[in-house]
Amino acid sequence: MDRTEKNLFTALAEVNQWEWVELPVVRSLVGRHVYFCIVNEVLRNEKVRDGQPLKHVLFHPEFTDRAIRMKLREFELDGLIERFPDDVDKRYRRLVPTQALLDAIDKHAQILRQTIEKTTYCIDKK
Repeated sequence: MDRTEKNLFTALAEVNQWEWVELPVVRSLVGRHVYFCIVNEVLRNEKVRDGQPLKHVLFHPEFTDRAIRMKLREFELDGLIERFPDDVDKRYRRLVPTQALLDAIDKHAQILRQTIEKTTYCIDKK
């Protein structure tokens, strides 16, 4: 492993440590899946920040629906998402990220950027 690879791996480990401490919901594989599905949806669709429902969180070929629903319930109890009944079909629930989750995503992005910038500096300095 060369110096660049070591620096990148060290950066990955730093981000992982931050996630472990600051984002307890991502400590499990299902939690990581749910969190990053929500992050992906928030980043790809600006309307999600304005309360449009999340759509693709429940889809994963290896996790059961029950496991994902239990993790979503944990997100809800932690104040990271809210569930609202649909206006048309009351059987359907809309999942909407809360400001607390949006703030956590923004902080996560800042930590990732800072770590990458520090790592890039170490690589360029080589």
